Amino acid sequence: MSQIVLLYWRICIFVSGPDAVPASRTLLGATIVVNALLSIAMYMWVNEPDFLTAATLVTVSMAGTGGLVWVIMQLMDLRHRLPQTLTALYGVDIITTALTGLIAVFTNVDEPGLTATGVSMVSLLMLWNLAIVAFIFHRALNIHLGFGMLVALFVLIFSIAMSQAAIST
Repeated sequence: MSQIVLLYWRICIFVSGPDAVPASRTLLGATIVVNALLSIAMYMWVNEPDFLTAATLVTVSMAGTGGLVWVIMQLMDLRHRLPQTLTALYGVDIITTALTGLIAVFTNVDEPGLTATGVSMVSLLMLWNLAIVAFIFHRALNIHLGFGMLVALFVLIFSIAMSQAAIST
């Protein structure tokens, strides 16, 4: 287990890419489950919705991301890299979500919301996460890092739009 966490961390610090992730559907499934549970718990803690709303938002977001990455990998004729790429994306998200939770715990005061320091730290973490996702796409799709950033932004915006549409209806 610690080797997997270390692998995800190495991707977060741009040392390893998705090619270092084992092409295991079992690992992908476990990563999806852990990511979903952590994301639902975090969303419920921060926004205090009911479980069904949080589960719907997280499920649609993750499915939207996975589906769009599948389409991109199909178009690039790199479908054989899909399990590794998705495992890397969802694994890195586990780490950044956990770090977001730690920031929230340590910068939350007795008032609702984060302190200014907490907001700044979460904003920096979001930018770092975007850079990591761009790096993953750069390596997985054999594209320039700048194009990886464009793909990362597109996938992020698509995923947010899908999840917001799902909970607003």
